[in-house]
Amino acid sequence: MSPAPDPAPLVEVTAAEDGVAVSVVGRPAAPPPFASAVLDADGALLTWPDVTGPGLPDAHLDDASAAQAWLWDLYGPGTARAVAAAGPAPLRVRAAPGALARPLAALALGHWAARWWPASRLDGVPALDPDLLGLELAALAHSCHRALPPDEAADLLLEHRAGIGALLEEDPPGLAAALAAVADAAGLDGEGVDALLGAAPPPAAPARPDGYALAAGPGAPGPARTLARGHGANDWCRYPAGFVDAAEDAVSWTVLARGAARVVEVRAVAGPLRPSAAARPVAEVAPSAGTAPLLVPLAPDGDAWAGSAGLDLPATAVPDPRVAVLLPGFDPGPSGPGAAAARDRLRALAARRLDLARGAPAGPGEPPPFAAEVRAARDDEDF
Repeated sequence: MSPAPDPAPLVEVTAAEDGVAVSVVGRPAAPPPFASAVLDADGALLTWPDVTGPGLPDAHLDDASAAQAWLWDLYGPGTARAVAAAGPAPLRVRAAPGALARPLAALALGHWAARWWPASRLDGVPALDPDLLGLELAALAHSCHRALPPDEAADLLLEHRAGIGALLEEDPPGLAAALAAVADAAGLDGEGVDALLGAAPPPAAPARPDGYALAAGPGAPGPARTLARGHGANDWCRYPAGFVDAAEDAVSWTVLARGAARVVEVRAVAGPLRPSAAARPVAEVAPSAGTAPLLVPLAPDGDAWAGSAGLDLPATAVPDPRVAVLLPGFDPGPSGPGAAAARDRLRALAARRLDLARGAPAGPGEPPPFAAEVRAARDDEDF
C-alpha cells in the first residue's frame, strides 16, 4: 500500500520562455517513462513522475491563462497566485490540494493502466478489458471536465463504445448514468451509444490458453548440445505494451552446439496483444559483454515469440549472451539504471489494484478499483 500523501506539499513555480513549471519539491529522481502517468490538461501537461507514489502532479503550463480556470482547484489558490506572478526566480508555496486532486489522479492512473498495465500469465496479472477501462475513463474525464480539453470525455466514449455491453453487465454504481450524461452533453447517439439504455450481451471472450511453453522450440535437424541457457532483459520501453508477457523472466535464451557451430535460440512469452504480421519483435543478441549485437527476427510460435541465429564464438568460449526484445521503429533504446526496480514496483501496484478489486480495504488516498480491474480479478479466479 502506498503511503498517505502529504496534505500540504511544497511546490516550486518557475517561469521560462516555453511556459510555467509547477514542481513538487523533494521528489526522488524520476523513474523510467513506463512508471509515469501523464494527462493532457487544458493549457498544461500534468505528470505524476512515479505512478506508484501518491500526491500531486508536476505541471508544465504552456497556456497559464487557460490553466487558471482550474489550477486553484488542483493545487489551491496559493499556487494559482504564484503562477500568475511567476518569473525566472523560483517561488515556493504550500499547495492545498482541492476537489480536482483525487479525480485527476484516478484518471491519470487509469490512463497509465491503459498503456502500461503489466499483464502477465507468468506473474498471475490478468489483462484489463481496454474498452471497459476506457469507458470508465470517459466518466472520470466528465467529472474533471473543467481541467481537460473540450470533448475529452466524448472522444473516450466514442473510442471505447464497443465495451458498453460489458459495462452494463458489470453495472458499476453510477457509471452507466455518468456515461449517459457524457453522451447527452456532447449530443452523441447512434450504434453503441444508444446501448447505454439497453445493450445486447457482449460476445464471449476468446478461450484463454492453458499455459505458456518456456522451453526452446525445435531447432534445426541433427544432434545438438546445450551449452548454456538463461534469461534476457524484458525492458517494457522497447516494445508496445502487450507484445510480450510483462514478467521479468519472460525472455529466455539457449545456446546450442551443432558440431563446430554455435546457435542461440530466443523465446519470449507472448503478451495479450496480437499484432499484425507487419509488426514483429526482434531479439537483440550481443554474443558477449561489449560485443556488437545482432538482430534475430522473432515469429509467433504457439504462445511465444521465437527465433534463432548463429553465434560467432570461439569453440572454447563459455556462452554468456546479452539478450533483449524490441520492436524496430518503436524502440527508444534500453532503459537506464533502476528500470528493473521500477518494474517490480509496478507489478506490486498491479497486484495491489487487483486486491482492491477483490474487496481489500483501500488506504488513504487510494483510488477505488476500476470496473475493468474488478472484471479481470473475477475472471482470473474463474480459471
